[in-house]
Amino acid sequence: MFTACESEEIISSDFDGKVPYPLIEEGTTEASQLAYGFLEEHELHMYYDLEGEEALQTEYGAISLASRFGDGIIAADEERAVVFLKLIDEMFDLFSDYRELQFARRWILVGNGFPSSTAEQLNAYGYSRDILYYNIQGTQILSNVNNTFEFNLSLTKEMLLFAYFYAYFDNYYDIPEEFSSISGDIYRQYTFYSVPFYTSATEYDEEGATDAGFVHPWGPISISLKPHEDWESYVVWIISRPKAERDLWLDTKPLIKAKYDIVIESMENDLGMDLEAFSTQWQSVGI
Repeated sequence: MFTACESEEIISSDFDGKVPYPLIEEGTTEASQLAYGFLEEHELHMYYDLEGEEALQTEYGAISLASRFGDGIIAADEERAVVFLKLIDEMFDLFSDYRELQFARRWILVGNGFPSSTAEQLNAYGYSRDILYYNIQGTQILSNVNNTFEFNLSLTKEMLLFAYFYAYFDNYYDIPEEFSSISGDIYRQYTFYSVPFYTSATEYDEEGATDAGFVHPWGPISISLKPHEDWESYVVWIISRPKAERDLWLDTKPLIKAKYDIVIESMENDLGMDLEAFSTQWQSVGI
């Protein structure tokens, strides 16, 4: 937990040598104090109260997302934002030795989302209610931070892990060929191809997908040239799901076990990350 600073001075992080934009000040609410604390603890620019065009303005110019949010961006619900901020704090503490993996240094929590068939597919199977988006300048947007649905701790923790790892795997990590070859004939060839195992916008063939080596609906969305979504789905699945739950597939689905072994070994060798140890720690995180 953060300790609120006594003064209300502006803290600047060294993210690209620029001060937060807009400036972040310590307020009197719990959410504002948590957001302010991210600058000192994690050198992270965290926002939860931006809306409209202001939410899309950065020191690099505007983010071109207005049309994807329909009627415009609304600020996150403050009560729900507090929950998210506390969990994000725990997540950054957990990965404090892996600062280089966090590509996005500017995070924005917003109250609404934008239409997405992917969101519908994941939501239908209880995987995620939230959308994440990042741009190459390092801004990460987490949507649907509101009280319109019952809060689910495990799903929220899973979604936050996706937000943490996504940009790094997309930009910097080389997926081992031995991993991608296991489901290589199933990945989409181009972005406009239909997604394997999705029989409709909200129906997902989980039995067929797991037989083919996918542990999450995010995996089949991968494109064969760079299946980073599939790789990330394994990393997040290992960390976010209890071992006993994962063993149901590891013991009965050979392709899942084969891909799991590669992910475990590669993350240990390439990054020094013991995913099972992180899983044990992440399971204990609450609010």
